[in-house]
Amino acid sequence: MKITDLHIYGYGKLSGLKIADLNEFQVFYGENEAGKSTIMSFIHSILFGFPTKQQSELRYEPKDGSKYGGQLTAIFPAHGKAVIERVKGKSAGDVRVTLEDGTLGEEELLKELLSNVDKALYQSIFSFNVHGLQNIHHLKGEDLGRFLFSAGTLGTDQLIQAENILLKELDSRFKPNGKKPTINIKLNELKQVHQELKRAEQQNEQYWTFLKERVELEEQITSNHEELLLVQDKKARLEEWRHIQPLKMEEQLIGEELKTFEEIHFPIDGLTRMDRLEQMIKPLEGQLAGLVQRKNHLIVELENSKPNEAFIHKEPEITAAVGSLPLLEKLNQEKEELTVKLQELTQAELTLKEKLHLPIQEDELLSINTSVFMKEKITHTEEQYRRVKAKKHDLDERFNEGRQLLEETEEKMKILEQQRLPVSVRLELEKKIKDTNQREIIEYERTQIDDRLAFLQLAEKKEMEKTRRKKAQDRIQLTLFSILFMILVVLGIVNAEWLLVIAGVLGMIVTLYLHYKKITKSNGDFFTDEMKTLKEKKRELIQKLNEHDDQEMSAIKIKLENDREIVEQLRHYQLLWEQGNEQYERIIAAFESWEKAKLEAERRMIELGEELFLPRDIALNYLGDAFQLIEQLKKLYRERKNIFERSETVSMRITEMIEGISSLSDAYLKTAPSTIQETAYLLRKLLKDETEKQIKQSEKQTKFSELEEEYVRKKIEHDHFLMEQQKLLQLAQAENIENFREIGQWAEKKRQLNDKLKNVVSQLKRSSFNEEEIETYMSVTNIDSIIQKHTVRMKELKEIMPILQQSLAEKKYEIQVIEEGGTYADLLHKFKQMKAELEEDAKEWAKYAIAKEILDKTVERFKTERMPRMLKKAEEFLTCLTNGKYVRLYPKKDSSGFLIESSNQQLFEANEVSQATMEQIYVAFRLSLALTIYEKLPFPIIIDDSFVNFDHVRTEKIMSLLKGIENRQILFFTCHKHMLPYFSQNQILNVNHTASLLV
Repeated sequence: MKITDLHIYGYGKLSGLKIADLNEFQVFYGENEAGKSTIMSFIHSILFGFPTKQQSELRYEPKDGSKYGGQLTAIFPAHGKAVIERVKGKSAGDVRVTLEDGTLGEEELLKELLSNVDKALYQSIFSFNVHGLQNIHHLKGEDLGRFLFSAGTLGTDQLIQAENILLKELDSRFKPNGKKPTINIKLNELKQVHQELKRAEQQNEQYWTFLKERVELEEQITSNHEELLLVQDKKARLEEWRHIQPLKMEEQLIGEELKTFEEIHFPIDGLTRMDRLEQMIKPLEGQLAGLVQRKNHLIVELENSKPNEAFIHKEPEITAAVGSLPLLEKLNQEKEELTVKLQELTQAELTLKEKLHLPIQEDELLSINTSVFMKEKITHTEEQYRRVKAKKHDLDERFNEGRQLLEETEEKMKILEQQRLPVSVRLELEKKIKDTNQREIIEYERTQIDDRLAFLQLAEKKEMEKTRRKKAQDRIQLTLFSILFMILVVLGIVNAEWLLVIAGVLGMIVTLYLHYKKITKSNGDFFTDEMKTLKEKKRELIQKLNEHDDQEMSAIKIKLENDREIVEQLRHYQLLWEQGNEQYERIIAAFESWEKAKLEAERRMIELGEELFLPRDIALNYLGDAFQLIEQLKKLYRERKNIFERSETVSMRITEMIEGISSLSDAYLKTAPSTIQETAYLLRKLLKDETEKQIKQSEKQTKFSELEEEYVRKKIEHDHFLMEQQKLLQLAQAENIENFREIGQWAEKKRQLNDKLKNVVSQLKRSSFNEEEIETYMSVTNIDSIIQKHTVRMKELKEIMPILQQSLAEKKYEIQVIEEGGTYADLLHKFKQMKAELEEDAKEWAKYAIAKEILDKTVERFKTERMPRMLKKAEEFLTCLTNGKYVRLYPKKDSSGFLIESSNQQLFEANEVSQATMEQIYVAFRLSLALTIYEKLPFPIIIDDSFVNFDHVRTEKIMSLLKGIENRQILFFTCHKHMLPYFSQNQILNVNHTASLLV
């Protein structure tokens, strides 16, 4: 996420403020009260909501009456650019989010963009200020490590606060060896009361006897009560069965009677359906007879009024012939116009032939290709021919320029060859220069020999001094060991311990042997020989230096330099000559290509002329004009041909129309009319009369079809009803209708029995007996005697119950008297009450103990799973900030603290390092926590003057570290001007005193 723009409508003292194009590392600089903290709070409020009035955090409501809120533009990796606007509304403000694809949303969309991170988490991880560092100053030494661990886990000291609260609550309630905690006090009091209660129990042995008798009476009463309920249930079931038994027997009788009607199969509502069918069949028979009579009458009428079908079939021809009279007149007029047009085209054709002046026939002319592609080909070929002719002039100019350039270059090369040194002379001079170059090497070797001589002289002095000190040290060691072993020998002789004497003597011998063996060999001969060799080599080098003349060498160098310049110029002109020669050769080749292109262009022009039947001269000079004349002449030929063909078509059409009307007149009119118009009138009148006859015939035919359809429909209904009647007889297996009605009466009786059976079964189902119980109770014969037996037992149980309850009440009374009559009752009540209070306190202590255990397990899991990666990053930051003085951080295994390892592998507690180092560790933890544990939340890091206590070295280190953080925007707020040189000018925004704009 990167914040790019801010627009503050009204927030605190700021109003109408716009900030655009924020950088990846943006510095807000301004004096105190300029509005830096207000901008920082504005960012928090837009993202997470305004503080409520119940919270202690400042709301920054504007005092000048401007609109409360503003707008923030940010780029999110998964959603692109988003504009977040929050204004005054509900407690946290009304927010509106607009994505770059046009999506609109409110709080839910904003939470999705922020990955459901709340304000507290954001401030603890990504936003910190100088107060976080100042908190370190107020901590005791033993709390520093725990504070750093909390900062490295949550970004704040919330973890240490929670741990301190839990420890305080646990210690205030219980300590293993404590006396003042609440549970410790109550445990001691409960032990004392329990001892007193035991003593009182010994004085009330009869109490336990009464308790045992009370339990026995309660169990006996419970047993009798359960038996009474069981006997009552059995009696009620038997009495219910006594009412159900007649229904069951009736069900069996009806079932046996229904078996006699098993063979009867009769359709549902068979009798009613049969009566309905008979009522429908009789009317249909009368309707069918009437329809047959009407059909016969219509057949006679159709035979007497038939129209002339042959003449009616000619209706399209007659209508077309009559309707074509206006067309006939129009065709006659068109024929006259075509004749005039043919004469005009013939005259234009003669004019074009005179212009073209070619002995070519019409068929040949029409066969010439005058398509668009041919025209384009002729235009393209003419253009190429013109370009080829124009190209020769350009080639002539290039040829002359190339030849002149070659001649000038050759002349210059001849002059330079004459000025150039001979090869033998140049080789001799170069050899002398090479010998002169050895002088510099000799000078360098002489300098090296002087340095080596000085070093050997110094080393010789040091070696002599070292040898002298070594000898003195060996003499002292020899003296000390000799005295020591002499003392051993004397002690052995005095005490008669010969082992000490032998050990002392052997020690002295070994010491003397080692001393003379370790005499240092002198290196003086080595230094003397080495310096003698170097001095001899130096003398030889000085002799070589004296052999060379510096003035002569300078003159030789000048000659060689001049000759080198001549060679370079000669090489340059040689290159120019080669380039000019290549260009000249290309021009010659271009002439040859031009000749070929010219011949090819002329060949194409002549070929195109031959296709147009043109002679060579016209093809080369007037190909395009001749093509246009041929194209126009072909157009005239086609137009004349089309008009001639149209004239012939019109003449044929006129003849056909006259012949058609005449043929119709001869076929259907009795007398031949004098004109075409009269013939058309008589044909139209005759067609109208025959059409009217056809319409009447059609109406009668339609009526006949309707009668036929109605007859068929009635016939189908009649046959269907007869078929349904036959189906009913088959379903009832009856021979005729009378037999069908008899079977119907038997079926009705069967239905009544089934209804009665359903009623009985319904009553049986409403009882509480299932089928298995009914089968069981059907075998019971003496129901009344069993009911009487259960009644007697119920009476016995009811009589004994009051007696038992009276005995139980007496026992309870005696126990109550004992409990209320002495110290035991008070002690028992006090013991139970104190025990209940202790259990409540223990439950409360257990809550905090479980919370402490969960916190410890969470911290331990964080240590093993997530902290190593965070610590590795924090160690990198710490090494950078302390310039390598502290390199490692180790979490304590048995507590929530840290050990800090220095570069010389020493471990320090948190309270053992300096205050400045503690602040650097805190910064390393905060940054590594944001970049590792919460790396998937790419929020901007906001820092508000957190490094004011750093000196210039630490400040430079922290700024270098922050600039090296990639893919994370950093907003840095400061009022200290000495920090600005660490940033470029485009990274700094100055907040002025009025806080109305940024410049």
